[in-house]
Amino acid sequence: MSKNRYGWKGWRMPLTNLHDPEYCEFGCPICRAARAGGRLAGFFQRVELIVTRGGCWWGKARQAKYGVPPDEPLPPEK
Repeated sequence: MSKNRYGWKGWRMPLTNLHDPEYCEFGCPICRAARAGGRLAGFFQRVELIVTRGGCWWGKARQAKYGVPPDEPLPPEK
């Protein structure tokens, strides 16, 4: 899996590609911080998961590709 680079440290969202699971994994400032253990980001992510019923477009694409919800880290590769 190649790590993509996203502008403005992830704050510039790829709106032309709403099904980019790598943005959730490597670019999204909320998801990355929540998975790293940030309490404020975790709160915002939980609210987002409840309001949108599963996360944003990129979080849903991440779950479809990797089988892991946006609030959980990827399992280690074997």
